[in-house]
Amino acid sequence: AAPAFAEEGLLNFGKVKLGGGFALNLDIPETGVVNIVVLIGGLIYLLGPLLSESMATREKEIQTDIDDAIAKYNEATARLAEAQKAKAQADEVIAEINASIEKDQKEFEATIQAQTSATLAKQAAAAESALKELEANADSQVETYIQQQSVKRGMAELSRLSDAQKAKFMDAAIAAL
Repeated sequence: AAPAFAEEGLLNFGKVKLGGGFALNLDIPETGVVNIVVLIGGLIYLLGPLLSESMATREKEIQTDIDDAIAKYNEATARLAEAQKAKAQADEVIAEINASIEKDQKEFEATIQAQTSATLAKQAAAAESALKELEANADSQVETYIQQQSVKRGMAELSRLSDAQKAKFMDAAIAAL
């Protein structure tokens, strides 16, 4: 049997075979397009306000979320700026502390060197003084030893003198006074 085609009319554009027993029916009155259009129109009329209200609510929620995100971004940007400012201040303080430490180290080193030089100078002066004192003491001891030895030798020579020499010595000593 031959396939049944509807008469072609104003809204009947026939069928287009797609193969495998399938075809695209372009007959608008037969397919019920009018019913579908009326159904879709009714759904839009009835559900339109609900959908538009739902869409408006969703749009408000999205706008609120966007506004919140912008506020959080601005807050984060402000905090970042504050953190960078605080970091810059901390870097300045660190630089000042490092400069102070370096200055203190140089001053300490200069003080240590000055104290070392002063201590060495004092020790050298003390050693020089002690050396002079020892030298004077040694000179004094040598002088005392020489005098003692002179007196001993003199006494020994006097004891070996004859009576005539003793009398002559006594006369010379008295004359020297």
